[in-house]
Amino acid sequence: MKIVLRPLADIKPYEKNPRNNNTAVDAVAESIRRFGFRQPIVVDSDGVIVCGHTRWKAAQKLKIDKVPVHDATDLSPEQIRAYRIADNKAMLNRERGRSRRSGAKETPLSRIDNGGQAKRVMRFELTTFTLAT
Repeated sequence: MKIVLRPLADIKPYEKNPRNNNTAVDAVAESIRRFGFRQPIVVDSDGVIVCGHTRWKAAQKLKIDKVPVHDATDLSPEQIRAYRIADNKAMLNRERGRSRRSGAKETPLSRIDNGGQAKRVMRFELTTFTLAT
């Protein structure tokens, strides 16, 4: 997996990001301040965030000029969509117990990236991955 430093200003948020987790930005910013970036922001071929919106917001708060980025240019638009859903589903599962206490708002996954209309987006299974060397 290739990771490059990219100007934060070149990275664009995904307009249909379903998570409203602004309450987590301070904690992520503190983690980045203390430990550095340990997980890159993943973007598509247009520089739009696939996963890492909270890290992006935290970097803005910390006024970081360049951040580690992985360009997921090898993924098709359908794979990008599935990856976004999988990433958000994993985060929602972890946050489910905290969301009621923190005030975070959740959007049902069935409404992600399809104009707000409830319908099955796609079925996928993640079984394994390999890192390119």
